Amino acid sequence: MPQQVVDWLLEPNSLTVRMKNTFDEPFSVNVLGQGLAKPLLADARYLNQRPYRYALIREVQLNINNQPFVFARTTLPRKAAHHLQELTHLGDKPLGEVIFSDPRLKRVGLDLAKIGCHQLNLQTQKMLEGQPHIWARRNAYQLNKHVFLVSEFFLPALFN
Repeated sequence: MPQQVVDWLLEPNSLTVRMKNTFDEPFSVNVLGQGLAKPLLADARYLNQRPYRYALIREVQLNINNQPFVFARTTLPRKAAHHLQELTHLGDKPLGEVIFSDPRLKRVGLDLAKIGCHQLNLQTQKMLEGQPHIWARRNAYQLNKHVFLVSEFFLPALFN
């Protein structure tokens, strides 16, 4: 694995801040969707949640100069969403700006993977035509005793 990829995958702090500090062009968040939905089976298992239980799912693209560099999905169990209201009304504000400013935040898990692009949402798949795999990480965070997941999928533009 190239060192550049390793550095991004293992970034311990806010990916938003890292992107803003790395690139000179404007940073923006494009919200692809947010609402109650069944989480991915692997995410439900990680959260010790039954797969048919709904969670608040937020999917965004993190852009530099309007070009997507990262696709991100937040999975917030309903009970956690009830107690972490500040995470449910972000609009186009980056999640990282909220959670990394809270001293109670703890990373309680990190998974790294090279995944097939077919595992992404259709909009992101279309951007990656001809790209068989991308690097991804799944962070488990705990805030005020509630665990939630942030999965980040690193698009090829990030490394070019």
